[in-house]
Amino acid sequence: MNYPTQTLGTPTPVRASGAPRVAVVGAGIGGLSCARELALRGLEPVVFEASDRVGGRCSSLLTRVGWFDDGAQVINGNTLLATYAAPEPGRLAASHVWTMPCAPVDVPSWRKVKPQDEDDPIEERELEWLGTVGVPSMRGLAEAIARPLSVRLNTPIRQAHRHHAHWVLQGESGDVDGTFEALVLAMPAPQALPLASGSRAVSKALRGVRYRNRWVLLLGSERAIHLPSYRVYGSGPIERMAAMHSKPGRASTVPHRWFIEASERWSQEHADDDAETVADLLLANFAAHARQPVVPHFLLAHNWSLAFADAPAPQADAPSFLWDESVRLGVCGDSVTPSRVDEVHRSGTRLATRLAESLTNPQPLGARPVAPAPAARTYADVKAGLKAAPRARTPWMKAA
Repeated sequence: MNYPTQTLGTPTPVRASGAPRVAVVGAGIGGLSCARELALRGLEPVVFEASDRVGGRCSSLLTRVGWFDDGAQVINGNTLLATYAAPEPGRLAASHVWTMPCAPVDVPSWRKVKPQDEDDPIEERELEWLGTVGVPSMRGLAEAIARPLSVRLNTPIRQAHRHHAHWVLQGESGDVDGTFEALVLAMPAPQALPLASGSRAVSKALRGVRYRNRWVLLLGSERAIHLPSYRVYGSGPIERMAAMHSKPGRASTVPHRWFIEASERWSQEHADDDAETVADLLLANFAAHARQPVVPHFLLAHNWSLAFADAPAPQADAPSFLWDESVRLGVCGDSVTPSRVDEVHRSGTRLATRLAESLTNPQPLGARPVAPAPAARTYADVKAGLKAAPRARTPWMKAA
């Protein structure tokens, strides 16, 4: 059976003939980052994605009022994502820094700029750095990262099993794309668990992960709404809001477009409500924040499933990922690390480094004992750790 392969135009990094093949299941930021690092180390990764797009929660939705980033909003921390998405000559960069003017109440004085006309002085506000965003969308950034890779879209993997020293994957119509020396699961724990049966330790760790859903609202308004371009609230029904039209590379014309994310507690309290009810309730709360009537030109509520995880602590010798040397099975992403784009990215790159070392300097399979399964952390532990790091909770995402 022929599966669609995504090759978006950039030459694949050169690899030696007969390079070890690695299956990466999941084309979110964790899986794509892992695959890019594997390719740079001379291996041959093949990425399998069940949906028709890459990016996971680096997701963007085209509507009749324009593009919305409906998952991750901004990327903080040190990553290689901009390097992966470096533009070719004649192409626009796929990522850009996002800033917004500081409000006068936050800035005790204005920074003066040399006036061009003494009768008409110019004043410039201080700018607050928010992070990095994809251009023209978060999904566009993911597509740029995936461009050099071999990606099989619309290819759900139903089973994975060992055959001698190799992994064999099975899709809806039988075996998929030959054999692989190693297997990476870059997907939410409930989806990864059926594929991890070859490792007791990895399976036990994945069974300890719990996810929570999160309501989000996409709002288009013909009238300007006087709120900061990006804000995180400590309490109340709304936890986060972002102005799509203020992001670099987006159309700034009306209708203005807003992303509104409900808090964890509010989402749980309204888990059984329908989308129309949730949209009306969040709209009313948004208008209260804006202190003005808001007449929507576009309104869509969406319940993100598997939005945040109570991730297990990683193995002591494998920070931010799981790795079973005895069967060459690894897990990266928010199953084992906080649900932020930068953390998910680093999880993928670190697993790639460990996996490449294993295939470059192979040991007899089964020679190393499987590390004991890690203990699970609670969501409160993860949340407390994020609060301790400055700006750690800025991006909304779990790299899908």
